[in-house]
Amino acid sequence: MKSKNMDPFFALSVIKDAMQKNIISTDTSNDDVRITTAKENLIELVRFMKEDLRLNFDMLNDLFGVDYPKSSERIEIIYNFYSTKNNFRLFVKCHSKIDETDYPSLSSIYDSANWFEREIYDMFGIKFKGHPDLKRILNPDDWEGHPLLKDYPLRKRPSVESLNYDTPGLMDI
Repeated sequence: MKSKNMDPFFALSVIKDAMQKNIISTDTSNDDVRITTAKENLIELVRFMKEDLRLNFDMLNDLFGVDYPKSSERIEIIYNFYSTKNNFRLFVKCHSKIDETDYPSLSSIYDSANWFEREIYDMFGIKFKGHPDLKRILNPDDWEGHPLLKDYPLRKRPSVESLNYDTPGLMDI
């Protein structure tokens, strides 16, 4: 049952009051609340969001990445959290340079992070410290590169004939 006084904007004020030192910026539009934090502060912020009884962000609904190649911190990771108690979501964003892409794993806090982090690792090359089994999930184990990075060489993809179909993880459909 949704709390009487809890909405995403009140949740943002609760988080700001308790975790101001972990917040770089906030943004609200279209009834969405977004918090930007440094990846070094991510675990502390997320634990607070999950454990605070007023907030109860008990689900990590999604995790996705974006590559902004013209930005100095070109990698953006966006976490989509949901509170079933309060029936609303909140996004947490982290940025990093392309050569500083080690993020803390949330798999010890949310079981769903296990697969989401593997997908981000496979498609962007982002490593998650503390992940129990960080390996490719969509591409074969011997695949070179990370297809969702903007500088991925589209014209230099391997030909179908050169692929090793005996690679673990490759399924014949």
